[in-house]
Amino acid sequence: MKRIIRRRKSGYALGFAFCFVGLIVLFAVLWNAWPNVSDSPDVFSALGSYLLTKQFDFGGGVSLKLIDLTIIGVGVLALGFFVLALSRQIFSVSGENVLLKCPYCKNHWKARRASGYAECPHCRQFVQPTVKKIGK
Repeated sequence: MKRIIRRRKSGYALGFAFCFVGLIVLFAVLWNAWPNVSDSPDVFSALGSYLLTKQFDFGGGVSLKLIDLTIIGVGVLALGFFVLALSRQIFSVSGENVLLKCPYCKNHWKARRASGYAECPHCRQFVQPTVKKIGK
């Protein structure tokens, strides 16, 4: 069977935008935390404690802990991947032959697919054939 993949451009644009925003948030958190964490002998435990204690101030009285920003960044990144995965449609086209019958000359012929109108190979008329049998 032949596979046809159809991509939706709006879904791809939205998915890439979510991935981009998620990566920017994660990069900003790492950029803020790395100078204080890199000196520690155990980087991962120092990073965990730093993310749980420090806050990021957005201005105007809005501040979030760095762990909250990390969770938001991972969530938006996962949402972006989810939207990217759902913006593809995969169709399977079968390669079965059909047996068509001309309504004028009553002759049969095989075709790759059934179509609404076709040219009869026997009488050379443009007809609407009837499908007699579907199979290999």
